[in-house]
Formats: sequence, C-alpha cells, structure tokens
Amino acid sequence: MYEVVYPLGMPTQNEKPVAPPLATLDGMTIAELSNHKFGTDFTFGVLGRALVKHFPNIKIIPHREFGDTYGPAESEVINALPGKLKALKVDAVISGNAG
Repeated sequence: MYEVVYPLGMPTQNEKPVAPPLATLDGMTIAELSNHKFGTDFTFGVLGRALVKHFPNIKIIPHREFGDTYGPAESEVINALPGKLKALKVDAVISGNAG
C-alpha cells in the first residue's frame, strides 16, 4: 500500500461569490489597473478607444490614478484600492492588460 500526498496542499480559504456580469457598460465607470507590463499605455489606449466607440457614455479612470499593482509600492496600492474604487464610484475594473 502506498500513501499519496497532494503537492498543492488543501485549500486554506473558501471562495467568495463572484459579482454577476453587468448587463451593459454604457453609463458605467471603469477603472484601469496595471502592473506596467506588456505595453500598458498602448493596450489601455486601444481598449479605451474601443470601449468608448461601443459605449459612448462610459467613463474610464486611467491606471495612473491608482498606481502600479506590481512593484515596490504594490502593497500600498492594493491596500488603497477598495477605498479608491468606492470613492470614485467604479462599477467595473480592467485588471492587467495584454500578456
């Protein structure tokens, strides 16, 4: 008889429910979050223009408003996110880009 050990271990937390998808992005406030990899300004520029074309009443808050979600200040940026997103009345987030 052999004993098997699962290399990834047991889950340490329960998954939280995911918010339901938005019916539309029109009239919504969207925040960009970036780790500044893979051409951030280029890809968010392309995404932003496409979103505004399809949803003329969309408001996009640029990634520069939040800081980098990866790097020397990532802890401060991540810890400040919930308050900033709430204060700016953000409906949805685009996190990361390209890849």
